[in-house]
Amino acid sequence: MLNLDRARYDLPSLALDPELCRIARIKSEDMRDHHYFAHTSPTYGDVRAMLTAFGYDYNAAGENIAHHATAEKCQAAFLSSPGHRRNIMNKSYKKFGVGIAVDAQGFIYMTQIFVR
Repeated sequence: MLNLDRARYDLPSLALDPELCRIARIKSEDMRDHHYFAHTSPTYGDVRAMLTAFGYDYNAAGENIAHHATAEKCQAAFLSSPGHRRNIMNKSYKKFGVGIAVDAQGFIYMTQIFVR
């Protein structure tokens, strides 16, 4: 969905990075398991601190988080938020990862991590 949205604005696709997906999934699970919804994790800190803690090499990083019934609703929410939309449309990012965790009510926590 993310790369389809970028394509609508004639932006190149971002490479899906398996390690970023793993880290994004851990962030989503952390939010679910510790009952919070924030860019700063009480366990890992912000996205930059988390990437560093996991030994991921990057020059710049951004993060989108959402909690909705479906992945499609998460992506729509990202696009309707100026800050989240900026991350999706940022021309300097080259790779991304996405991670999902499902809560007890069946809603998903979605984390997108962007890097260059």
